[in-house]
Amino acid sequence: MSKAKDLRQAILDAANSKVAKGTPVSLLEIGPTLLIEQNFTQEELVNALFAMQGDTVIELLDGNRMRVL
Repeated sequence: MSKAKDLRQAILDAANSKVAKGTPVSLLEIGPTLLIEQNFTQEELVNALFAMQGDTVIELLDGNRMRVL
């Protein structure tokens, strides 16, 4: 699996571990897991979030939040 696919799955796993699918989650709640514990960069994370929004996997919301669709 490529690093980009790993990151996309890691984002989904982190969000789903905090809230039920479809419920908004703060990026501040999942960011430390992705950046510090899993060693992804901020640039990789931002690129993955925008790509996932473009693919309608997630919805980026006001207030640094996202929702898994």
